[in-house]
Amino acid sequence: MQSLHPDFETTLPDTDYFFLGSGTIQAAIQWSRHPGATPLGILLSDPEHFSRKWSTHLFHPEYGLEKTMPAIILNGVRYRPGEGLQVVWFPDQVPGVTALWMAGDVYVIEKFWVSEGEPLLMREITFEANEPLDSAELELSLYANPALFSTFVGNEYGLGAHGFDSLLVSTHAPGIFHERTLRVPFYQEGDVYRMTAMYSLGPELPGTGLTKLIEEERDYWGTTCLRWASRATKVAHPSRIHHEIERVFTASAMGLRGAVGDSGRFDASIWQYGYEWSGDAANVAEALVYSGQFEAAQAVLENILARMTIPEGMAMESSRFRGGPDAELNNNGEILKACRTYLDWTGDMVFIGDFYDRIAAIANYLLLPEFLNAETGMLLASRDIWERNAHMGMLPGFDVAHQTFGILGLRDAAYLAKAFSNDSDRERWNNAARRMRQSFLEHPTHSMISDGRIIKRRLLDASIQTALAPHWSDKDFQKRFAPEGMPLSSKRAKPWEPDISECFPIALGLIDPRSEVSLKTLESLESLWSQAWEGGGYGRYNIASEPDSPGPWPLATMYMTAAYLEAGDTVKVPRNLEWLIDRAGAGGCWFEFYGERPTPPLPPTGILAWAWAEWITLVVKHILIARVEKEELIITPRLGGFQGELRFRDTSVAI
Repeated sequence: MQSLHPDFETTLPDTDYFFLGSGTIQAAIQWSRHPGATPLGILLSDPEHFSRKWSTHLFHPEYGLEKTMPAIILNGVRYRPGEGLQVVWFPDQVPGVTALWMAGDVYVIEKFWVSEGEPLLMREITFEANEPLDSAELELSLYANPALFSTFVGNEYGLGAHGFDSLLVSTHAPGIFHERTLRVPFYQEGDVYRMTAMYSLGPELPGTGLTKLIEEERDYWGTTCLRWASRATKVAHPSRIHHEIERVFTASAMGLRGAVGDSGRFDASIWQYGYEWSGDAANVAEALVYSGQFEAAQAVLENILARMTIPEGMAMESSRFRGGPDAELNNNGEILKACRTYLDWTGDMVFIGDFYDRIAAIANYLLLPEFLNAETGMLLASRDIWERNAHMGMLPGFDVAHQTFGILGLRDAAYLAKAFSNDSDRERWNNAARRMRQSFLEHPTHSMISDGRIIKRRLLDASIQTALAPHWSDKDFQKRFAPEGMPLSSKRAKPWEPDISECFPIALGLIDPRSEVSLKTLESLESLWSQAWEGGGYGRYNIASEPDSPGPWPLATMYMTAAYLEAGDTVKVPRNLEWLIDRAGAGGCWFEFYGERPTPPLPPTGILAWAWAEWITLVVKHILIARVEKEELIITPRLGGFQGELRFRDTSVAI
């Protein structure tokens, strides 16, 4: 039996992905040093149609991504990217990806970028000849995914594929067509040879000329995305950590733009789930605002408010609506928080006003008697933010994440109500948030603080849940909840404290981050660093209670970094940032977690959009400390040395 091509694997060792997109196309440039894998590959898909890596448009079962590599033919000798290839983010006027490789003794430069609003990936290839050439040609191939495309056509102007979608590869000039290849001569500008290829989803190229497209991209990225005052690559940044923070910020902003479709939908973990989470989407909407991408943020919020919630206020998770004890109530709070962020930074009263009734329903859903406990005023359910439920041993009680986002969300809903002069809503939501916070901190029997630190879960009888004892009698338990080999699958109760969500009240300003309670909580959470693995990073919680993803999570590490920044730590923050930057790699993206995952029955680990969002939030809210006060954007950086600008309302604010 023929083995799978190495490109099939998502978490391929020694491989980086660089994500680009426009809302109508999602592109990822693969740079791999893994034996047998494609060194420089292109993955294309429609962001509205969630895919696995092997179901993207240009993946071929036999060739992987090999056929997406060009061949340069100089004086009859063929060259392709290989040993010595380097790929980087390049902060040009149009942010993009640059690859550098050798064709004999010639340095070849490839630049990739996308056209905003068009399903178009641009690939410009240039080189400067050391001596005159008799001939210089470039050969492109189109071996589109046979699961998606059944008809392949071509002529001297381009290569096409049709099926469930349409795909076209074309160049600046006519060439020689043969089967699935097109050979085109470079054109010459003095000693520089240049060729531009275009990969378009759809039956034909957009009508806009290439020069106009480039100018439009410069205008877009010059006004709508946070732009660091990019230094030329030949000039060293005065600080490595500053340079890396800036680089990963740019990659994260580009990654979110690549992930989010025009409708505001996105796969929560690219090439993994094919599902949407309203909480993830709310965090992505906030990060899009912070990175100046207001239009994409509005699309994500509209998708949340029009499709990922229902008139009763219930919010979607994993593309499903689950009410009652299975409700992830943190989602409602996160949505309300994102709506306020959007209004504060954009000033868009019209959009929020159009959806005010749905926003009110999302807030009021938290106040339903089945969730809002009469005795404590806190939120009650049998689920947590990490989706563990009653089958996994989750007992009815009060979860720290539900309370944290419930308090913050209701506060922000009250803020929105005040903006629209709805006094009854404002008073109801403010009172609920105030009582919930008071009980969280001070309730005589049900406070979320015990032994001087924040706890994960308080039960109805006021006891603290300290372990998970799953329903192993459920015949489908291992198939559905904790596959064999995962820590939670063995038949004994598992300790589950501490949990990274215990740092949320610290990171998000619910309590004084430098108080004794905060410091003792952070000290307890340090046991989650490098639990059963080498190299650092925080797990989501005590690994003994992990049902499916045992290993360090970038998302968890970012929340802990935010909490430590707020607490004034000077030791853990640099360590955490170094770990995150190292894991982000050259491409600037993170897998959901790093560790063994039983595939099947679980899907392969993908690139988590929420991690991009949380990095942007970490930089803007916790490093730059940017916030809106009395209709003004105030920036008081913890870490100096950055240069750039943040988009605010109809202008921008310099850093």
